[in-house]
Amino acid sequence: MSSKAPFDAVIFDMDGVLVDGEPIYYEAARALLAEDGLTLPLDRYKQYMGTKAGWDELAEDLELPRPASYYRERGYVLVAAAYAAVDTALPGAVELVRGLQRLGLPLALASSTHSSNVAVCLDRLGIADAFTAAVCGDDVTNGKPDPEIYLEAAARLGLDPTRCLAIEDAPAGIRAARAAGMACWAVRTEYTRGLPLPDPDRTLESLTEINLADIAGVPA
Repeated sequence: MSSKAPFDAVIFDMDGVLVDGEPIYYEAARALLAEDGLTLPLDRYKQYMGTKAGWDELAEDLELPRPASYYRERGYVLVAAAYAAVDTALPGAVELVRGLQRLGLPLALASSTHSSNVAVCLDRLGIADAFTAAVCGDDVTNGKPDPEIYLEAAARLGLDPTRCLAIEDAPAGIRAARAAGMACWAVRTEYTRGLPLPDPDRTLESLTEINLADIAGVPA
């Protein structure tokens, strides 16, 4: 691989980048709130996407009748079952991961999702072996938009964060990557379409738009 490669590694978010994970969380949240006779419009849910403290914030903001821990524990069961049924990656995701792997570029994951669900999802997509490191929500103290998860991913790769490219979808994740000193490309999904994104270096409608040469500095 050329020594002039634009980036030394790529660090992927998972939900909204590799897999359509946001509906998993949204539907779980809607189901649990419905038990209390409450609704959660999609536009309101969007502000919690990609963060680690979703239920804590929801419980406070919506003045929920039960502790946040109740919803979190119930939600975990629903979410885990949904990840265990995942069978399709987002367009271009598997091809991009495998293409970068073939070129020998180190890959890592930085996902707010619990490590057990990350492992199941990557296995279901058939790409678990492509990642040198995976940093998940239960591996860090501070969730996105704090940069901890991206700094830890770069550290596990043994690389300078400023030489890593992050691929994200949600505003909190973009802020986390930028705060870590990384370049960040944002891929739009139905859940982020219409949301203002905090100045990603590049905005994509799909991972299929990425040319490997833009990342690795070699012909695709």
